[in-house]
Amino acid sequence: MGLSGLVLLVFGMVASWALSRSQVRSLDDELSIFGHRFASRSGPGVLVQRQEETLASLVGSEAAPYRFFSLLNRAGKPISASSRWPQNLDPTRFPPGENILDPQPDFVAVSPKEGETRAERSLRPVYEPRFYTTHHQGRRYRIGVFRNADVILVSGADLDRFSQDVIQLRNAFLIALPAALLVIALGAWWLGRKALRPVLALEEDMGSLSAKGLDQRLEAGAADIEFAQIIETYNAMLERLERSFHQATRFSADVSHELKTPLAIMRGTLERGLTQCKNEADARGVFSELLEQTGRQGAILESLLLLSRADAGKLEISAERFNLSKILETWMEDAGMLAEEKGISIHSEIEPGIEMKGDPVFLQRVAHNLFSNAVLYNHHGGTIDSRLRRVDAGIEWTVANTGTPLEGADCERIFERFERAFSTNEGREGGAGLGLSLVREIVTAHGGTVTACLNPAGMNEFRIWFPAGSWFHLSGKARSR
Repeated sequence: MGLSGLVLLVFGMVASWALSRSQVRSLDDELSIFGHRFASRSGPGVLVQRQEETLASLVGSEAAPYRFFSLLNRAGKPISASSRWPQNLDPTRFPPGENILDPQPDFVAVSPKEGETRAERSLRPVYEPRFYTTHHQGRRYRIGVFRNADVILVSGADLDRFSQDVIQLRNAFLIALPAALLVIALGAWWLGRKALRPVLALEEDMGSLSAKGLDQRLEAGAADIEFAQIIETYNAMLERLERSFHQATRFSADVSHELKTPLAIMRGTLERGLTQCKNEADARGVFSELLEQTGRQGAILESLLLLSRADAGKLEISAERFNLSKILETWMEDAGMLAEEKGISIHSEIEPGIEMKGDPVFLQRVAHNLFSNAVLYNHHGGTIDSRLRRVDAGIEWTVANTGTPLEGADCERIFERFERAFSTNEGREGGAGLGLSLVREIVTAHGGTVTACLNPAGMNEFRIWFPAGSWFHLSGKARSR
């Protein structure tokens, strides 16, 4: 629209300039006809009234009121002027030409008359005209100066009056320009929408694809023939991604499943060895450490197996109706025992009687992971705040803890697998970096969202939200501990 407006504006300016130049040339020709005829036939004794009549017959009665002339002698002194000569406009300020025209214009050629004297013949040479545009008393005038041997004719016309048509055309163009730009904008929008409709359809289809929907394919309709090759290439890419994704998913699930049996055997062996060396302190320490590590490896394998099922869309979530408030109260007691060793104080505000439909086992795992992280990545004498409440859009559950503040990029990165923002304050490695990934998968499977951020108090806060359709609120008041 801007480019079209610029083109139309330049076109209007050039057209206006060309029309103005054309009208000025036309006016010059008109002045030349009268001026050359006067210069080739008239002498010092010319009658002004007769010349006014001649001028009116040449230009017509409508244009005559805007034409005027003044006569000067060859020395440049005023002799007489027409009645319409502009007041206070000095005719002597426009110098005449000095060169004789040879040959003379066709319209001033005059055949010699019988008995014409030499003096009369001397009046016939016509000098080159001079044209001027001048401003006088707020108006523009076009002046033409013509001369012969004895007389100088200064003829003029009201240029503003003569240019009325150009001015009206220019004003009409300026008025029509916004409407033309509006039509151009609407046309460009319509053509653009029509041309990009296949692209928008492809964009919508591509935007709906996800890792759990790699089996979907784009279909090229009749309107998408220009993009058939792109769609075919994109579908081929999806097929390769689907095959690779399923291979990776099956690999994680198969490895997790296959390692569970030998790990269970190792755990049983270590437990049997621990019971058999009751009197050997060093051996018991070794067996205990190995047993702890096998338990940790078992938890990692179990998490990997659940994540693999989530990736494959096979994470089975039950839809039981249970009391979420009671589950969190139970976990607040367990978290209190975990926090006791580090002197961490726990503050909670749980609105009682909040029920929802979901899988209580998986949500207990969510609570366990969040509270374990809140204790593990806290400092001695720190604080944990937990709150469960009903909001207009659903259920809001937050768990906040003091400790090393999360930076901007870490707030999203910590939900990736095997990612940890930092180690525990005791210098020991924390978990495997799968707990928060599993939290996000479980919450997402329940139709909710989980985010991490710094709250106004400067604490690391994990906020879980479940939509209103998944919960029911029972009567009761909030209780604090």
